[in-house]
Amino acid sequence: MNARAGIKVDKATFYRFIERQAEGRFEYDRGSIVQQMTGGTFNHAQIVNDFSFVLRGLLSRSAWVVTGQSRGVDTGETVRYPDVVVEPIGGARKGLSTTRVSLLIEVLSPSTAELDLTVKPAEYMQLAELQAYIVASQDRPEVRIWLRDNDGRFPDTPALVEGLDKMIEISAMSLKIPMAEIYVGFSS
Repeated sequence: MNARAGIKVDKATFYRFIERQAEGRFEYDRGSIVQQMTGGTFNHAQIVNDFSFVLRGLLSRSAWVVTGQSRGVDTGETVRYPDVVVEPIGGARKGLSTTRVSLLIEVLSPSTAELDLTVKPAEYMQLAELQAYIVASQDRPEVRIWLRDNDGRFPDTPALVEGLDKMIEISAMSLKIPMAEIYVGFSS
């Protein structure tokens, strides 16, 4: 749903708009301000929190920062707010968005599944420093992951990691994330 139906705006106007909003989530999509769903299921919140917690424990705080839905990612034509954002330290501390991301994570919701799996991969994979994009199920221990290869390319289709006994591996960031630590309380 558009916050300002039919009115096209530039990014500067979008940033001024979101700075004045007391509540709600909004994204910028090719000139439109798009209102996003707020809230979510317990599973969604738990998986987002577990990813953030685990990543904070695995990554050096002097080199990386892990943020969430309040950190915008500027892909050029859009500004998205992924569930988890990992970026190198040294970005604009007062900026409302970044292009310097290394890992992005979305947890699937019925209302965002198509966007997360078909539209966002193409947008995110244009980011020069992105190493991995993960889309996680909120119903079972299963993630889809697009990893940048040694030639700097992403695959057309993501790899599937499923099961509590598996690891999510992102070698470019020296990360091995146990699925059991993300899906606490789930069964395989």
